[in-house]
Amino acid sequence: MIKRKYFFPIVIILLIAAMILSLRYGSVTSKWSDVSQALTNFDPNNQGEQLVGYLRLPRMLGAVLVGAAFAISGALIQGITSNPIADSGLLGINSGAGLGLAIVFAISSNPSPLAGITGSFIGASVSILLIYLVSRRVSFGISPVRIVLLGAALSSFFAAVSQSISLLFDLNQDMTFWFVGGTANLTWNQLQTIFPLVLLGIIGACLISPQVTLLSLGDETAVSLGKNPGRIRQLSMLFVLLLAGSSVALVGTISFIGLIVPHVVRFFVGHDYRYVIPASGIFGALFFVVADIASRLIAPPLETPAGVIITIIGVPFLLLQIRKGRL
Repeated sequence: MIKRKYFFPIVIILLIAAMILSLRYGSVTSKWSDVSQALTNFDPNNQGEQLVGYLRLPRMLGAVLVGAAFAISGALIQGITSNPIADSGLLGINSGAGLGLAIVFAISSNPSPLAGITGSFIGASVSILLIYLVSRRVSFGISPVRIVLLGAALSSFFAAVSQSISLLFDLNQDMTFWFVGGTANLTWNQLQTIFPLVLLGIIGACLISPQVTLLSLGDETAVSLGKNPGRIRQLSMLFVLLLAGSSVALVGTISFIGLIVPHVVRFFVGHDYRYVIPASGIFGALFFVVADIASRLIAPPLETPAGVIITIIGVPFLLLQIRKGRL
């Protein structure tokens, strides 16, 4: 496929360019020399290099990591449910992770990254379990809209409980960032904790991608080729849990990346998940890095949360998919 042949190198080049621009631009524009020195010969006593090395570099790497993770988790969910409007945010998984994080903040005012990740995983697991149990008891698989409505209900419930906990324990200042989503508070310590988990989720998603392709063609096709659809779904949801849970612990409850990116990617690489998964990863990383740059430049020196920007793009995209009847 010609479009696939050119998609990967073009997006990789654009991603590298966006990563470099992310290190320079913000409320204060850094010098190219500071960017270069911070990457090659970092001087901790140079203020310009401190801005790049301590603030913008972990922020940029976090945006790459999280953008790829949310996009791949969305592609996986769409593949195993045959639901074109599925996304970890729309199904309430991100909000469940956010609730787990709120409980952790209520227990400890300054939780460790590991405690935050654990809380996010537990909250996301509860959300996934509820969706799984309800969808088994009711024929939600007939209509993707119904499972999204279930996710919207769970998302609203989890968000309400999270905000109640925030008010009860006076966590507004700590939790506001997680509700709107963004990369402003990323640190090297957080990245070191989360990186292995996200990497494991990405590798697992790539390894299981051929089986997800079979599953997207129907359970009968998978069974006829000796595959176990239930096992494929369980493994896929485990990887979604790793990717979405880690990402929410890092940047908050951001939705719509997993909805938008796989749709764009399929136009260029087709419906084979051996290509959809890695393509979603690199395009999701590009999408979030660009959104993060925009969040700093829209109204400097103030910062517009990246989650707000992505939602503004994502809602019309969702309505467009519904209007086209892709349900």
